[in-house]
Formats: sequence, C-alpha cells, structure tokens
Amino acid sequence: MNVIKRRGSRESYDPSKIRAALEKAAIDAGYSPEEKREIIEKVYQTVTERIEGEDEIKTDTIRMCLLTELDKCEPYIARSWRRFEKKYKG
Repeated sequence: MNVIKRRGSRESYDPSKIRAALEKAAIDAGYSPEEKREIIEKVYQTVTERIEGEDEIKTDTIRMCLLTELDKCEPYIARSWRRFEKKYKG
C-alpha cells in the first residue's frame, strides 16, 4: 500500500508511523505504560483493519481514522492530538 502525503508525494505504508503518532499523543495523558500500550494496540488494530486492502490511502484519511477511533475510546488523547496539531501545524 502507498500513502499519499499532503503535498502529493507517495511513500510505502509504514505501520510504525501510526504507532509513533499514537505514542506521542498519549505522552501526557496520565495513563500507566501498560494502559497506554493497551490503548495504542486497540486503536492501531482498528485503524489497520479499516485501511487494509487499499492500494493507496491519503495521510488525512489515516489521521481521521485514528482520531475517530480515539474519540470513541479515549477522547482525552484525541483532544491532546488536536491541541498539538493546532499549536505546531497551524
């Protein structure tokens, strides 16, 4: 699967980037390391199942899948992610 970046470039899908994004979002969430691992794994599995089988997918689509799932199971982490984006990505 290829991922279409915001500026139109393409790169191979790298699942470790999803995990890294989730880990960053959960840094200040106040969960134990075990709780964070469980949350990250649950969200990761759900998002992976949603995008499985696609030939190409946009980064924005992956982002929306992640945030939708976080909104359902861990809204605090979803809010943390959005605050980070607003502060650093405009």
